[in-house]
Amino acid sequence: MSIRLMLAALLLLSGACQSPSFRQCPNLHTDPTKQLYNDIVTELIERRFYNAYLPDKEQEELNKHFAQIDHAGSSGPKDSAWHHAQNARLQNQLFRDSARFQTFYLDTMPKRNTMRLAELPDSFSTLEASYDVASLLTSFAPHQPQATLDRLNRVQTDMRAEEFQLCTARLQPLQDGQKWWTTGAGIISLSEVVFNADQDQALLSYGWQCGGRCGFGEVLLVEKTNGRWHIRQAQRTWIS
Repeated sequence: MSIRLMLAALLLLSGACQSPSFRQCPNLHTDPTKQLYNDIVTELIERRFYNAYLPDKEQEELNKHFAQIDHAGSSGPKDSAWHHAQNARLQNQLFRDSARFQTFYLDTMPKRNTMRLAELPDSFSTLEASYDVASLLTSFAPHQPQATLDRLNRVQTDMRAEEFQLCTARLQPLQDGQKWWTTGAGIISLSEVVFNADQDQALLSYGWQCGGRCGFGEVLLVEKTNGRWHIRQAQRTWIS
């Protein structure tokens, strides 16, 4: 075998041994806030919403593994690697296959979200006494923790559902009286964004409702690296 053929064979083998990675959806927004919302919602849907964005067949495939392996008490680093590889493989297969997308709904109505965004108290003094997230706020905005809390409690209305550029899910606006649980994978509500001075880190909160007794809310510290926003830290504030 020639050296060129040997090198080609080695490259093929090394590629086959590599674990698949999540494909990155293009983000064409030029507005910094919309860039952030688009990247973070993509990460939430694909990484934090219990695979709700996957079609039913793929969800069943993963759930079968959970039942057979995880519940048998053999979960560990090897199994975690399996989960990551399978999740990446399924995300790759679904990428831009809009015929199989699950539908999520974006709620931008503040009155509906009074206690379903992050369920944080109105007063920072109350937050200090009862929430671990207080340290996150004080370290991020030491001179204006109350103003930061106020923004985390306000639902964003700047970005509409149709402005999101998603490659593995469909996002639609939530309408009054809509029976979303019969056709969708849940409701997403996002807070306003608090940027740092350099606009390379930010805080926001969100809520996800996947049923009457299903969902959770978190405060996120997010960071911009290589031109894209990613979740650096997540502090859960409610779960149902």
